Amino acid sequence: MKISRKIAFLYVLIQLYFFNILQTYSNDTVKSTVKGIFIEFELEKEQNNRKNALQKSYLIGLERYLDWITISSQKTNVKNLLTNIEPSSFVTSYSIESESFLAERYSALITVNFDIKKIESLLNEKGIKYFAGKGPETLVLPLMSYNNQLTLWDDPNPWFQSWVERPIDGNLTNFIIPEGDLEDLIIINAEDVRNLIFNKIKNISNKYNVKKVIVPFLKIDEDNGKISYLLRCFDGLSKEIINIEISKESDIENFSILLFDILNSFTISYDDYWVLDNLKKMESQVSIEAQIIYKNFQEWNFIKDLITSSNNVNFFSIFRLSTRESYAKIKIINENKFLTELENNNLIIKRDKNVWNIKKFN
Repeated sequence: MKISRKIAFLYVLIQLYFFNILQTYSNDTVKSTVKGIFIEFELEKEQNNRKNALQKSYLIGLERYLDWITISSQKTNVKNLLTNIEPSSFVTSYSIESESFLAERYSALITVNFDIKKIESLLNEKGIKYFAGKGPETLVLPLMSYNNQLTLWDDPNPWFQSWVERPIDGNLTNFIIPEGDLEDLIIINAEDVRNLIFNKIKNISNKYNVKKVIVPFLKIDEDNGKISYLLRCFDGLSKEIINIEISKESDIENFSILLFDILNSFTISYDDYWVLDNLKKMESQVSIEAQIIYKNFQEWNFIKDLITSSNNVNFFSIFRLSTRESYAKIKIINENKFLTELENNNLIIKRDKNVWNIKKFN
C-alpha cells in the first residue's frame, strides 16, 4: 500500500510539472519565422542560383519581419538599419518549399527562421522600439455593406473572399477565417455582427475555440461608376473600436484590386496596433513574485487558469512547484484591476512590496 501511495504521489507530481510546462503563459512568446518568400529571377550561367535566391530571401524575410515587430513611424530607421547589416548573420535555418529551374528562370518559395535574440540586441542597440510577441488566434468576421446592403455569409461577398485568398503568414497575428458552413449561418448573421451581439459572437468564438474576434467592417458605396470604401474595425467581444480606419476610392474596373489593397493596408495597420498596444502595456506593467498556496490539484488549476486567462496579466512563468505551493513570476498590466479580479474569485492576497501571497479563501 505504501509503495502504491508513493507511486500515486509521484504520478500526480509529474502530471503537475508537465501540465504547467505546457500551460506556462506569456504574451512574450515570439514568432521568428517568415514563410512564403517568393523569389524569381533569370538563371545565370556558372552561378550558384540557389545560393543567390537564399541571399535574396534572407533580406526580404528580415525586412518583412522587422516591419512586423516595429511601428510604421520607425520605417526609415529600419530601412537605414538594413543597409548596414548582413541579413544572413541573423538566420538560424531555412527551408525551400518549392523550386523551379524552368524556361531560363529560377523561382522558389522559401521559409526563413531568424535568431530573435540577435535581432533584439540590434534593435536595442539602435534604440528602435519593437514587440515580437505573437498575437492570439483571432477569428475574423469580414462584414461588408454595399450601398447599405449588409453581407456576411452571402455569396458573393468579395470582402470575405479577399480574406480567404489572403496569403498565409502575413503578420504577427494568426487570423482564422470562418468556414461559413450551415452551423455558422445558424449561429450568427450579418445584423448580429453589425450590432456586435455579444452572445452570438461568443458562440461563434467558442465554435472556433478562440478568445478574440475582430469585425473588419467595410462600407462600400457606388455612385456613377465611382466607388468609395471606408474600413473600420471592432473588437467583437469587448465592442471596442480598434483604432484603424482606411478610406479609399476607385472606379469599378479596379474593384478587386482595391479590396486586396485595403486588406494589405489593414494587416499592416493591425501589426502597428498590436505592437503599440503591447509597448504601452510593457511600459506600464508591474513585475511581481507570487507564492501561490493551494490544497489540491483542482484548487491550483483554478488559480492558475484565473491568472493565465486574465487580460491584466502579460506574463506568467512558474519557477518552483510542489503539491501544495508554487512560486511564479507575473507581469501585471493593471495592478488594481488584477487585484479586484482575484478578490472577486474568492482569493486572498497579502502583499509585501513586489512579493504576493495568493491563496483561496476557506
